[in-house]
Amino acid sequence: MLPMVMATSELGVFQINSDVNFLQVCDNCTYVNLTSIKFPNSSIEIIDKTMTKSKSTYNYTFSKTESLGDYFYTTCGDPNGIFTCESVSFEITPSGFTGTLGFFILILALSAGVIIFGFSIKDAPVTILGSFGLTFLGLYILFNGFADIRDPIYTWAIGIIILMVASYIGIKSAYELIADSEY
Repeated sequence: MLPMVMATSELGVFQINSDVNFLQVCDNCTYVNLTSIKFPNSSIEIIDKTMTKSKSTYNYTFSKTESLGDYFYTTCGDPNGIFTCESVSFEITPSGFTGTLGFFILILALSAGVIIFGFSIKDAPVTILGSFGLTFLGLYILFNGFADIRDPIYTWAIGIIILMVASYIGIKSAYELIADSEY
C-alpha cells in the first residue's frame, strides 16, 4: 500500500482562453505526473502525463480554459521516495483579475459625476467628456468582462447598456451644442 498525502495550494488567477502553466517544485523527485484536472462544472479529466522537468521545477502547459470559475489540478510525485499527491487550484476570470469591482464603481462614479456636473453648469463639452468615460468603461467590460460576474451574457448586457447610455448622452449633448450654436 502506498501512502498518499493530499495538500492544496493556489496557483493564481488567469484570463479566460489563455494558457496556464501548471508548476510543481520538488527538489528530490525522480518524477512528477499530472494526473487529473477538475473543471468548474465539477467534471474531471484524467490526464496522466509526465510533467516537463527543468532543474527542480516541473511544468505542464494547459489550454482548456474556456469556462469561468475554479479549476483544480492534481500532481503526484515521489519526494524522498514516498508517493505524494498535491491538488492545486487556480481561477479563470474574464479579465484575469479578481476584486476589480471597485475599479468599475470608481470609473462609473467619476463619469456620472462629470456628466451631472456638465448638466448642472449647462456645458455640453463637459457632459460629452463624461460620456467618453462611460464609453471606455462599456468597451472595457465588453472586452475583458465585468468583475465577479461569471456569466458572459450578463457581462455583455451590462457592457452594451453602458455603451448605449454613453452614446445617448454624448450624442444628445453634441446635438444640443450644435443646435445652440446655430442661433
